[in-house]
Amino acid sequence: MGYIVYRATKDQAVYDELSSIGTSSMVLAHRAVGNRLWFLAQTRAGEHAGRKWIGLTLIDSRRGEVAVKSMDETVGPYYFDCPLSFLDRADAPVGPHAGPWREKVREFHANRAARRAAIREGLSVMYDGQVYELRRSLGRRGWEVLREDGVILRMKARQLWQATVLPARASVPTLVQAIEARAQA
Repeated sequence: MGYIVYRATKDQAVYDELSSIGTSSMVLAHRAVGNRLWFLAQTRAGEHAGRKWIGLTLIDSRRGEVAVKSMDETVGPYYFDCPLSFLDRADAPVGPHAGPWREKVREFHANRAARRAAIREGLSVMYDGQVYELRRSLGRRGWEVLREDGVILRMKARQLWQATVLPARASVPTLVQAIEARAQA
C-alpha cells in the first residue's frame, strides 16, 4: 500500500488521521514522534469489537502537501519509538509480526535508557572527527563540551546521540587535565 498525498499542514494531517481512525475505532491515546503518529485504538464494532491495537501513520510534510501512510503493528513496522505505555495497554499481539515488533520496541527503549544513563560529565565522545569532553548538561539544549583544542562549545542533544562514546581510560588524564597541563607548559 502506498502513500496518500494531499494539500494540508502536518497538524491538519494529524487531525485528519485521528478523525479517520475514529470512524471505526476509538482513539485511546496518540503521540507524534517526528514524522510518525503513533496511536492506541479500540475497535468499536464487528468481529474484533473491544480489541485494543497499536497503529502508526507516517506523515511527510513538504511545501504545503502531506503524504500519509497508515499501518498497524500486525505488519511489523520498521520504527521502534512507539511509546511503551501503548504496549502495556494494548491487547496481546496478533499475527506473526506484532510480537517480534513489540520486542524490538522494548529493546529500543532499553537501549535508549542505557545510553542516557551512560551520558555524564567527563565522558569523552567523538563527533565529526573531533574529540569532545562533556562538561555540564544544558538540559534540552544539549551539553557544554570542551573540544580537544581547548574551545568550549555547545553540543546539541541530537549531535550527542550521533556521537561515538569513547571508552574511559583510567590511566590517561582527562581532556581537561591535558589542556591545563599544556597551558602551564
